[in-house]
Amino acid sequence: MENFKYLDIDALKHNLSCYSSKNICLMVKANAYGHGIEEIVKFSSRYVDAFGVVNIKEALFVRALTKKRVIIFAPVKNYKLCRENNIEFIIENEDELRKAIVDKCTHLLHLAINTGMNRFGTKSEIVLKSINNILEANNIELKSIYTHFSDTADKNKTKKQYKNFCTLRKFIKQNAPICFGGSGIYGYNFNYDMLRLGIGAYGYLPNKLKVMTISSHIIKKFYAKKGEYIGYGKKYQVQKSGFFGVVQIGYGDGLARTLSQKFSVSINGKKYKSVGNICMDAFFVKIDEGVNVGDEVIVLRDASYLAKKAKTITYEILTNFSNLRGMVKKITSNKK
Repeated sequence: MENFKYLDIDALKHNLSCYSSKNICLMVKANAYGHGIEEIVKFSSRYVDAFGVVNIKEALFVRALTKKRVIIFAPVKNYKLCRENNIEFIIENEDELRKAIVDKCTHLLHLAINTGMNRFGTKSEIVLKSINNILEANNIELKSIYTHFSDTADKNKTKKQYKNFCTLRKFIKQNAPICFGGSGIYGYNFNYDMLRLGIGAYGYLPNKLKVMTISSHIIKKFYAKKGEYIGYGKKYQVQKSGFFGVVQIGYGDGLARTLSQKFSVSINGKKYKSVGNICMDAFFVKIDEGVNVGDEVIVLRDASYLAKKAKTITYEILTNFSNLRGMVKKITSNKK
């Protein structure tokens, strides 16, 4: 029996349509947040303007799938490869700009400004002035001026970052398009042209629909008596004799071991608790007589639920399932 990664394409379309007033750069890094980069690019190409990644390997993979713009939102070493494959990328200092001039790829550049997240981009007025001088001297037009917002749920912090951006952006005299990163920025009345859309596209912001469902099956049903132990170690001892099931998905597939005994699954529309330590390839669930071998087990429908149980973030839960040993099936809304 196989594990399944269901992608609700209607949900993806709905989520993308919520941002249609802006140009959309859909982030598909980390295997499209664990959803499956090939499928997401294929199904969303007609609805977005560009795809975002974080390294040349991801960029080349996406380029083979689509003619849409591909942007690397991280430092790049091989400018020549970007030029040969029409892949855009960010720069943040004069040296990178000069290298782009030498490697003849100035038509692919996005200038990253650091407004408070301190990941990529420059926050130096001196550097920006120098970059502007080089741009003007070489008649270079940027693809965009870009910044990323670190916590769009914090209105004061976000507005401060926007103010920083407006101040720093003035040092670049050309009227380049503005690209903002952070799905939640869409709710602000800020002036920009392109949205670097991430988690919101996959359903993890208000009024969005979850795109991915992970399911497996009961591969074994057994009866255990009170006092017996189930799984590795002595994590779980049977308190009342009854039926248990083995589900063929484990931490090797992306189901974090820290979730052991902390989550429930859905079988035939009913909730059942997981028990024992999660194994590399399987986990255990307390079931009843009505559950049988072959019954489908919904392991993930909402990553927020598992994230809360694991005391982590939805991003980590989703991307972990890049390791799922199974297959992807296209479905439509409300199927799962």
